[in-house]
Amino acid sequence: MDWAKVSRFTMPSESAGYLLWQVTHLWQRRVDAVLAELDITHLQFVVLVGIGWLTSKDDLLTQVQLAEFCKIDVMQISQVARRLEVKGLVTRSPHPTDTRAKMLMLTNSGQTILEQALPLIEHLDAEFFSCCNHAVLLAELKNLHLNCV
Repeated sequence: MDWAKVSRFTMPSESAGYLLWQVTHLWQRRVDAVLAELDITHLQFVVLVGIGWLTSKDDLLTQVQLAEFCKIDVMQISQVARRLEVKGLVTRSPHPTDTRAKMLMLTNSGQTILEQALPLIEHLDAEFFSCCNHAVLLAELKNLHLNCV
């Protein structure tokens, strides 16, 4: 194959998308290893963080609100919330005014797991991204995020 005819890059590592995929994969493997010790997945952690953060601001949290906050499909939120409910980390209860909606809350066990997981992940992130200027990295990621939604 004549690489120059199909790509503007002389090698894959010149592609931001390729590098983003590689870095994301490496980071996710480390996150998965840390969270496995707490018997939760990365997605479950993200959902727990979302529930913990949003319910600290307002008592009523629906799955739809959580999906919007986490940028995760509502059906996937529903599936993860059910798994977390089975694990005893989350409660799902009927909404007081919207019969179609489920309200989400952390249980005491869910709060304990989140309180254990957050410092571990924040420490992992600090180590993983230590080679970068934090303010610059965060600004670039926020810019990318804003342009993707």
